[in-house]
Amino acid sequence: MKKLLFILIILMPSILLAQDKCGVALDDKKMQEKYSDWNQRKSLFESQIQVIQNQRKNSLARIEDKIYTIPVVVHVIHNNANNVIGGANNINIADAQIMSQIQILNEDYRKKLGTNGYNTNPVGTDMEINFKLADRDPNDNPTTGITRTYVRQNGFNFVEEKNKIAALIQWDNTKYLNIWVTRGNNGVIGYASFPYDSKLEGLGATTQNISDQELFDGVIIDYRNFGNCCGTLSQSYNLGRTTTHEVGHWLGLLHPNGDEYCGTDYCNDTPQIESLNLNTTCDKLTSNCNNISITNMIENYMDYSPDRCMNVFTVDQKNRTRAALSLSKKRKLLLDNAEPLTDSERLQVTVTPNPINPTVNGNIKLKVTFKDEKDLLIQLHDLRGILVEEKVLTQQRSGYYYFDSEALATGYYIVNVTASGETVSKKILITR
Repeated sequence: MKKLLFILIILMPSILLAQDKCGVALDDKKMQEKYSDWNQRKSLFESQIQVIQNQRKNSLARIEDKIYTIPVVVHVIHNNANNVIGGANNINIADAQIMSQIQILNEDYRKKLGTNGYNTNPVGTDMEINFKLADRDPNDNPTTGITRTYVRQNGFNFVEEKNKIAALIQWDNTKYLNIWVTRGNNGVIGYASFPYDSKLEGLGATTQNISDQELFDGVIIDYRNFGNCCGTLSQSYNLGRTTTHEVGHWLGLLHPNGDEYCGTDYCNDTPQIESLNLNTTCDKLTSNCNNISITNMIENYMDYSPDRCMNVFTVDQKNRTRAALSLSKKRKLLLDNAEPLTDSERLQVTVTPNPINPTVNGNIKLKVTFKDEKDLLIQLHDLRGILVEEKVLTQQRSGYYYFDSEALATGYYIVNVTASGETVSKKILITR
């Protein structure tokens, strides 16, 4: 008995670490405590996501098949008063450690041959997403994509203090993926925000966390689990896969069990499992859900497996990510802003998609190009000439502009864009 107790004491830190690995699960538990129908709300959202995925497969709602590049800014939040960079047990991690993490993200999300991110799983796929450190800051000045902020506080509760962390420094989250690297003090080694602004019920789309998304939108990682070199790294989560996992949440992915016993992540090609992998090994695990015995996909990045076990994103996870990217205005803006537009001599306006199904497409997207800076007037009218919505914008450059289509009735609308006395009109069809 004493020997068993000793073994449990020895194992307990790693068990607790695995249980608390991701703060998203803690968020979900809080929502279940707050809302008795939380799982039903999630199911409603996920049924809508499933519609998008199925329609995409049937070519009814095409989501552009392309390789996306996401600009990243890494904010190092440290308590090193001397501002020494790098070295053992130093939260102010070296540039090389940050660069190693960006490389790992690209290996994992692109399933690169000859790297730890490659796999031969039949459902394993290239997510077709690249990540790069930003080369221009919000003021359009050259940057390394790395910031360093000194604080006296020695560690944060990632779940409870996420807004406090973001308040220290955050770049425009419609232009950058913000990743904060600091010390966690409650056992959680990673946390991320879902694309809540999709306005669909279920994926945390409450009034409160949609509002909170304005305060915090990004990923937080413990410095001991970031990258794979150069500093002090944890034993089991030392190959950069914590960031791969949390960025998956930022892109809309769930844990394989949906954070409940034999739950679902709404991806048909990931097995339904009883619970996440809390072991420190890559040993085979099995689950028995609905009297069906199945082998767990412990190699999936969205499980809790040790980093060395992970190397798979699936086709349905890719489809889900693309669906979420198409529904979240913030994520769409980020992707658009990552591809600066070329000015045109005269005012040009393109509406995509058109026709628009609000359930599938979410927003009316206007691509507006012109020369230099101009004041813009963008108006949306119905066919009776009644003004539905108006945007008055000053000192704008060529870019993308959006109208929410969810509240619009089925039928035709006219959008007028005016810049320096020049007006372009486009007819838009809303369908359902």
